[in-house]
Amino acid sequence: MVTIRSLLVGAVVLVLLVSLLPASVAGADLVTLSVAVQTPDGDRVGGATVTAEWDDGTATGTTASNGQVLLDVPANASVELSIEHETYMKNTPLVIEEPGEETVDMTVRPKGEVNVEVTDAAGPLDDALVTLKQDGTTVYSERTVDGTLDNGPVEVGTYTLTVRKAGYYQESTTINVTADEPVTESVRLESGSVTLRVNVTDPYFEPPRALEGITVTVVDEGSVNTQSDGTQQLSVPVNTPLTVRFEGEGYETVERSITTGEEDLTLDAEIDRANTLQVTVHATEVVVGQPAFISVTDEYEDPVANATVRLDGEEVTETDSDGRAQILIEDTGEHTIVVEDEDITSEEKTVWGVTPATTTAGTVTPTETPTPDTTTATSPGFGPLLALLGLVLAMGVGLARRSD
Repeated sequence: MVTIRSLLVGAVVLVLLVSLLPASVAGADLVTLSVAVQTPDGDRVGGATVTAEWDDGTATGTTASNGQVLLDVPANASVELSIEHETYMKNTPLVIEEPGEETVDMTVRPKGEVNVEVTDAAGPLDDALVTLKQDGTTVYSERTVDGTLDNGPVEVGTYTLTVRKAGYYQESTTINVTADEPVTESVRLESGSVTLRVNVTDPYFEPPRALEGITVTVVDEGSVNTQSDGTQQLSVPVNTPLTVRFEGEGYETVERSITTGEEDLTLDAEIDRANTLQVTVHATEVVVGQPAFISVTDEYEDPVANATVRLDGEEVTETDSDGRAQILIEDTGEHTIVVEDEDITSEEKTVWGVTPATTTAGTVTPTETPTPDTTTATSPGFGPLLALLGLVLAMGVGLARRSD
């Protein structure tokens, strides 16, 4: 039976083993980072809380009077150092890549304060984006509420303040923040618009063909139709993200996302005809036992090869390289033909199976030959000859009788 003594002995042995493990295992490759917090003039800052953060952990310590604090951090991590202090601050974290056993200087500055008020012709302007940058680095970027923004403390120094809102011209200014008193900056924005020109073409043709009558819609702004040269223009707000939609009969609907600036702009759009299958049946009545002939073309009247042909719902053949196919009609009556190519299906076409035309054989009745009329005069030229012949015969008969 396991006794309490044996359990205690096992625990002690386990602790000893762990203590003998290499630092890379027991300490997860930790290194001690020495952080020295100081002002730009080199004065050390004591009593500052320094926090180190990395992907899956943090470490926190407070600087001594010499402005230093020791923090154990992972050797192979990206560590961000931030500070909290009553008088001093740092706008952005200090990033240490793959820290080692080293000392890093963390420079802090006195706290200042910036308040921003944004208006337009109607008064306080809500949801305006206020951005504060120092030496090209964004310190904060937030939106006004009821026309104001109080972002809290920032380091003393020189900043670029930029205010923007969709439909308004952007305003920028330089401000100096001191520790003496808060800086209040009032910014007035003016609304404005620019001209958006569109040029719509069909890229199938060479050169691309201008498309007339395409409806161009700027969502939430309005619509126009392209002219004969495929162009059109409309007024849109400045500094605004927009969705532009192109629609036309027989063409795919295309959407483009743009953001306007403060100058006129041109948007070129290429749109293709909507995918279709056109089936031509060359004879709508087909003798049973004979094939029906079809031709299949696409939206640009080009032959469609290897398309699936269905007769009465059953797959029977595919189109050849010229987009043609033969479909054997085996039964009389109505039949449907449908062609499929990938996800496109043609309209249904109809052919009729018919039997060959039958000829009914009738009895042929001979035509009677009319009997010649002997009393009818003979043809001209034969009458006198026959009369003479009769006279000669009559004379011969008379001489014969006399001799008797």
